[in-house]
Amino acid sequence: MALSLQRYTWPDDNSHFNHLLKQRINKEKERSMLIAIEKIDHLPENLIIEILSRLPVKDLLQFKSVCKSWHAIISSPNFISKHLNNYYNNDESWRGCILVQYYVSHAELQLYELLVDESPQVLADEVLYSMPMYSSYICGPCHGLYYLYQYDSSGRALWNPAINEFKPLPKMICKPDLPSEFTYASNEVYGFGFDPVSGDYKVVVMKGYWLTNYDDESGVKHPPSVLVYSLRTDSWRYCGDLARAYDLEGNKCYIYVNGCCYWFGSFEYSSEYSSEVIISFDMATDAFKEIDVPDYAQPSSRCLGVYDDSLAFLSLHETDKKFDIWIWSEECWTKKFTVGPLSDVRSPVGHWKDNRLLLECEDGKLVLLDPETPQEIKDLAFQKQRWCEGVFAYMESLVSIKDKKEAGLQPEEVEAENN
Repeated sequence: MALSLQRYTWPDDNSHFNHLLKQRINKEKERSMLIAIEKIDHLPENLIIEILSRLPVKDLLQFKSVCKSWHAIISSPNFISKHLNNYYNNDESWRGCILVQYYVSHAELQLYELLVDESPQVLADEVLYSMPMYSSYICGPCHGLYYLYQYDSSGRALWNPAINEFKPLPKMICKPDLPSEFTYASNEVYGFGFDPVSGDYKVVVMKGYWLTNYDDESGVKHPPSVLVYSLRTDSWRYCGDLARAYDLEGNKCYIYVNGCCYWFGSFEYSSEYSSEVIISFDMATDAFKEIDVPDYAQPSSRCLGVYDDSLAFLSLHETDKKFDIWIWSEECWTKKFTVGPLSDVRSPVGHWKDNRLLLECEDGKLVLLDPETPQEIKDLAFQKQRWCEGVFAYMESLVSIKDKKEAGLQPEEVEAENN
């Protein structure tokens, strides 16, 4: 199973023979679809819906163009919600794809694709240049949607590569009462997720600000402003400032799980000491919460992840190279595993299917670790780069972002919120 981004690649061979061969293959596919439709079209509609809701997105897109009645079914918000639940809760094959994004330079990010058989390949230049926003930072996915952000141009967009939909976002607003002597910092921290109560998709952005007449941005610290975009209203709104003047670490330490976004942060409680915390944002209530980090060994490199469908804290001690996995459950941290020493590993970078974890080595390579069998570490054979920017599980979906009136899902029916 390959990532549907491959739909953007250009054919390697434009010969007449290759063209005829593709035409024949397409005709055979269309004939097979017609035969399949004839076999099940006489069934009750509720049974047809149940069958279709368990098929891959690629097949459903083809069925939409063949049968008008099925086009109406597959395009309906109720069916899209049902497809998310049925297909992704019962078929684990979608978890076989991830994207790995490397930081190459300030103006360039490089994407790799990891296939279901755990063999990587770099996405061709044609794929990257045909992306809606080239060299964008990626956030997500949530229900198959990605949030894209371009640092240099402040361009923002939502993107569903499976159905080839792209939506530029309106210009982000500023804090309404920001005094003229203050200005926003250039960097920002962001998240993207689904509000299960309203059935809406939201982007949350946190930006710090400082006095303009200070040369050093850290001269005067203020609580970051919180700005939220709603896909349903296609607009931004100001949600106040955070409770403290947090130093937020950026999106390499970000995770979305169970309807909430999480980031690493810290705040100064004296002139000499600071406290490390995790900041959470509830997509349904717009409420922020401060969570203490577990009592992990320091100094360590660490990141947030998902383990057993729960928020996980992953840490690797810089000296003894012991790797700890903590799980957040019932408002407390529990240490799940201690693995190691892992002498060649530099830092944890993310999670993958079957509770396996991705680690970055000192030479830039990525390896896959199953905490239950730590002696078996798999080298994923990615081209060695410096500084993995992010790892993103890939999920195809039918969720549309084009028509804001139709955007979103039926909240009472959606259960697959974590993906």
